[in-house]
Amino acid sequence: MLWNVNRYSYLITSALAMAGAWAVGARFGGLAPTLAVAGVGLGLAAVQRKLRGGPSTAPTWPKVQQAIGHGMPTLLFIYSDT
Repeated sequence: MLWNVNRYSYLITSALAMAGAWAVGARFGGLAPTLAVAGVGLGLAAVQRKLRGGPSTAPTWPKVQQAIGHGMPTLLFIYSDT
């Protein structure tokens, strides 16, 4: 169960932040809930983009090691088509 929380932590955080924005926006009525959720969504996307940094692919293993060596957060997906 704990691995699910770790794996989906950004999704869970995003859902809670958007639910909170909707709850606050609902108190004002009209378009406020929609604008609040959209604003939080765009803000979270901007934060993720800023943290992500460089290109989304590394063609070789030495490039992966170089990115890790610079102290930048590095997300590595390893998958197989078979």
